[in-house]
Parts: sequence; C-alpha cells; structure tokens
Amino acid sequence: MPPFDDVVARLFPPFVRGVLLPTGGGCESPHPEERAAVASVAERRRREFLCGRACAHAALRAIGLDRGPIAVGRGRQPAWPPGVVGSISHAGDWAGAVVARAADAWGIGFDIEVLDPPLAPDVEHLVLTRAERGVPPVDHPLAAYRSKIAYSAKEAVYKCLFPPTGRRLSFHDVEMDVDLSASCARAQVADFPLLDVGVVVAHGYVVTGLCITG
Repeated sequence: MPPFDDVVARLFPPFVRGVLLPTGGGCESPHPEERAAVASVAERRRREFLCGRACAHAALRAIGLDRGPIAVGRGRQPAWPPGVVGSISHAGDWAGAVVARAADAWGIGFDIEVLDPPLAPDVEHLVLTRAERGVPPVDHPLAAYRSKIAYSAKEAVYKCLFPPTGRRLSFHDVEMDVDLSASCARAQVADFPLLDVGVVVAHGYVVTGLCITG
C-alpha cells in the first residue's frame, strides 16, 4: 500500500484526515465498550474491528475530536462523536479510517478491497446492474477488475449516504460508471446528483472514496 496520506490526498479534500494500520499489528482499545462489542467473535474479526477503531481514534485526534469510545450504531456503522463524519474499512492485512468535521462535510464514504481475485460471474450479477454488465470491454491493465472496482465504489457510496439519510441501498440502487483510465467512477443514485468516487489501485488493493460537502 502506498503512503496512506498520499491515498487520502488523491481521494478526499484537504480537510479529511485518514489513518491506515496493519490488522496483524495487535491493535487494542482502551475503551471497554469497544472491546465488549467483539468479545464473542472470531479472532480475525476482533483484530479487524479493533484495528479499524484504532485508525478511527488516530484520525479523530488529528482533527482534535477524539472523545471516547466509538460505539456500533444503527446499521452496524460507527457511531461517530457529535460534529464528526467518517468511514472505516478493512480488507486483507489492512484497516483504515477517514474522518472530517461535520461543518466541512455532509458525508464521507471509504472502502478498501483486495484486488485479486476478480468478482466471480455469479457475484457480478448480484453487484452489477444489467446496464453495468453490458458495458463493452476495454483495453486496460485493470479491465478484468472493473467489477471489483465498481463493487468497492458502491460500498463507499453506501457508507457515505446511509449515516445521514438512513437509506439502505442495494447494489442495484447504485449505477456505477467506472473510468479505468481516469482512476475514478461516477455513481447515479435516485434523488441525488451524480456522485464522483475516487479510485486508487496499488499493491494488490483497490481503495475508493467520496466526500459530499453540502
């Protein structure tokens, strides 16, 4: 993974702060509420959760708003402190979090996925709309991963829109136009303007993100 500050700078406005940590690094939490949330889950899931929370606290400290435990909110998303928007993701050996002050951003979505393998055909049908599956193939080194990138971008859109709206989007509620050459995607969601999603592919991972400011 490239330096995460570089990834964040490519995906988000300057007021967004992000932290990335390896999930095998033995992250622990000083907050009993966070430890209790994963007390009965498998060890790998526990490490991913606590590492994601460690990333989130470090990012919150960077904007001066780390105010105690980050509970599990409705829809299982992080319950950020008042005045904060953010997003947590983990995949493979990494977890990360991005945050901003709510005065600067209405919503943030962020997702990490392991690039290989590409989505299987049966999963593509679950993730991609008929129109997305009908896009002609292109000559690009990442052509085989277009659907995996679309999957990640849709996850980022969901993470951005659900906290402020409570709207539970399915994959087919988001029409994604992935531009591999420009390292970006454009999402169409009913009742919203077109949403621009940034894409970074490096070292076997795809990272996607968007920020809505108003």
